[in-house]
Amino acid sequence: MSIASSSENDKLAATDLISIPDAAVRIGLHADTLYRLCRTGQFPPAIQIGSRWRVSVPRLERYLHGDVVDS
Repeated sequence: MSIASSSENDKLAATDLISIPDAAVRIGLHADTLYRLCRTGQFPPAIQIGSRWRVSVPRLERYLHGDVVDS
């Protein structure tokens, strides 16, 4: 068993967040539509970091499968 270094952990954590355009491609929506849903609070997998929106991949998967997504 190996212990992951902090840089490896950072890389893994970074892959858990994707951009709105990437998420839009995955779910078949236009990025502008997804941005609008984020701004109005209708897309719970998205989180705002500063002025940028990111989508949590695990939360997106749960959302797409109909599971409850924590706000």
